[in-house]
Amino acid sequence: MNTDLAAQRAIDRLDKRGFEALTETEKVLATVWCTAAGVGNNGFLRFYKSKRGNLAHYAPTAFGKIGAIQLAAIMAEANSMFGPAGPGQERSTRTTQVLGLDDAARRGLGALEERFYASTEDEDELLEGFLNQQPSNE
Repeated sequence: MNTDLAAQRAIDRLDKRGFEALTETEKVLATVWCTAAGVGNNGFLRFYKSKRGNLAHYAPTAFGKIGAIQLAAIMAEANSMFGPAGPGQERSTRTTQVLGLDDAARRGLGALEERFYASTEDEDELLEGFLNQQPSNE
């Protein structure tokens, strides 16, 4: 199956039914796709304040499942900037959290952005490999 098409279908289902209604494969596809695009295009602060930031809690797991170990670690560290519970799963909660971040946390997220951008892991290639390993019925 085409990875782009599968990811778009997963995102469409996410938008219509919510995260919990997705299969595990769809959760991984939607999370990796939206996180990579969100952080890659707008940085961590805007990602967390966006609708797609709702997926931040699952991002370390999703990147780990496709074998993107560096990106999984970066996402876990970024999430930890919000304290032990991580970023809120509701956009309004996360927006309040982002606005309340101190200068050290903002600098930390900036440094993590640089690591994210510099990562040599190709999430598109890894996502394709992950998708090809999934049973066709999921």
